Amino acid sequence: MRREAVKKIGLWILVMALIAAHLFFRSQAHADMGGWKEIYTRTGDCRISFPALPQMIEQKLKLNNEGLHLSYDVYLAPYREHAVCLLLVAQYPKDLPTGAEATGLEGLVNGILNQHPENKLVFADMMKLHGFPAINFLVQSGKNCFRAQAVMIGNRLYMIAMEGTRQDFEEATFQRFLKSFKLAPQKP
Repeated sequence: MRREAVKKIGLWILVMALIAAHLFFRSQAHADMGGWKEIYTRTGDCRISFPALPQMIEQKLKLNNEGLHLSYDVYLAPYREHAVCLLLVAQYPKDLPTGAEATGLEGLVNGILNQHPENKLVFADMMKLHGFPAINFLVQSGKNCFRAQAVMIGNRLYMIAMEGTRQDFEEATFQRFLKSFKLAPQKP
């Protein structure tokens, strides 16, 4: 897949996830905030704990006329009054070429930054998560912030994120959410 195609795909994933998060947040602002709930993704490839039982949105985007599709699931759960925790799992039609993962992850962050002129990158650090290429970042815009870590594993992108007002954002809560993310054992 070409570099520009990877960037465009990342941008569309982000746009859809943020729209879904916004709509979900508005409809779930006063949801029950009991204990954290561990869930497995629909495909069973990972598990994560949310502050409340999440809602799942499933989408499939046609990439070209050759029948290639990008499918993704977004899991959303409210946190406090003005924040949301989300897990995005996107499945590309093919594995990215070795070495292209960092470009794809950087394209994702750039897509987030370009969504609004007030978006400012506070930091973005390339790293490894579970031995795979990942990016850890924070974007702020006005009174809001978007804190996330994204990892590429084969043809899948996992983004663990919290979005909301700065006053409702707590790094310790994000770290709890992030550390609860576990990959399912790989099948031989």
